[in-house]
Amino acid sequence: GDEEEAGLHALSLPASLKLGLGDFIFYSVMVGRASMYDLLTALCCYVAILAGLGGTLVCLAIFHKALPALPFSIALGTAFYFLARFCLEPFVVPMTASAMYF
Repeated sequence: GDEEEAGLHALSLPASLKLGLGDFIFYSVMVGRASMYDLLTALCCYVAILAGLGGTLVCLAIFHKALPALPFSIALGTAFYFLARFCLEPFVVPMTASAMYF
């Protein structure tokens, strides 16, 4: 009864969430820069940014305070940009060039 409702209310999100224009500019610049290099890097960056937004929403539900949207997304996007470019890409591109997947 009341305990379940209190638990659900404790993890609820506010009625409206707002992202500023600056958030979208940073996200688009990061994905655009990643797409200048490689499609794989751009996709990794895109997924990391979405995961960062999800992490921000989870923290918003837990702390019930206004949080900036950029820190998690930019940190994850930057980390995955470098991981994809320098760790994943040197292995995936030669495999696709030789059609050796498994």
